[in-house]
Amino acid sequence: MANPSFSDPKRFVEFGNLANDYPNGGIIVIDHVDNLASLFPLKPMTTLVAICTDGSQDMEANGRSIRLTAGDVLVCPSNVRLSTTSQEAGFTCDVLLFSDRIIQALLRDHIDVWHHAVYVNQLNIMPLNEDGKKEFALFSALINIKLRHTLQSSPSEITQTLIRAFLLELCILLENSNGIHHEHKMSQGKLLFNKFLSLVSNSDIKRQPILYYAGQLAITPKYLTMLCLKYSDKTASDWVVQYALEDIRFYLKSTDLSIKEISAKLGFANMSHFGSYVRKHLGVSPSEYRFSKK
Repeated sequence: MANPSFSDPKRFVEFGNLANDYPNGGIIVIDHVDNLASLFPLKPMTTLVAICTDGSQDMEANGRSIRLTAGDVLVCPSNVRLSTTSQEAGFTCDVLLFSDRIIQALLRDHIDVWHHAVYVNQLNIMPLNEDGKKEFALFSALINIKLRHTLQSSPSEITQTLIRAFLLELCILLENSNGIHHEHKMSQGKLLFNKFLSLVSNSDIKRQPILYYAGQLAITPKYLTMLCLKYSDKTASDWVVQYALEDIRFYLKSTDLSIKEISAKLGFANMSHFGSYVRKHLGVSPSEYRFSKK
């Protein structure tokens, strides 16, 4: 299969108030991919989910040999590159590509599970039972249909809820699979990176200096950023900004708190500082963002 065109407007969707990392949307659905490695390298800040529907494909993932067979689900972040070594005739899989922004927005309460599996474990292949195969096939088909029907207008809550349900099912699968390792089995670097993500995601005020988070982990800021780049292709500062912006979007779009109250709640010194931060990262003022369709 030739590489899909990421500029094809039929492949994208934009969720009203959810920003995205792709030119036109935060999720791409591709049916019947016959060479999974043809999609690599992925765009930065993207996670690939592949549902193998037939056959098998042998691949290398950053030097590690893996096999994807019918009934398996593969979850792979952008910093892992797949290359094909061999495949069975008739191999096909359905692929969903999610931007980090979409995942962060839809998995707020479960993001620790996702980050642990995707960024710490790096690669997850999970077999499905017969019910699971039917369920994930239906999810993929329904999401594809809903996205195609909502391209020219703001997607309905049904579409957003459907995608969130799919991601939650994946989280349950990841949590229950052997892909999630106990802490005592992790390398020291992975353990520290995992603790950093947990620190940021569980902090009420996420926009803290990297020195603060490094201090909590008893390491240097330079070493923390090195670990982040190794396991996620993002710096420690990138992670802090991503989490902070998601809180800002959530409180502006999903609560009735005043802008002054949101500013104080998120640890900004004053509304002026808050406004400058929002303009820098979102391109508009807090009030403009609150009432926009983004």
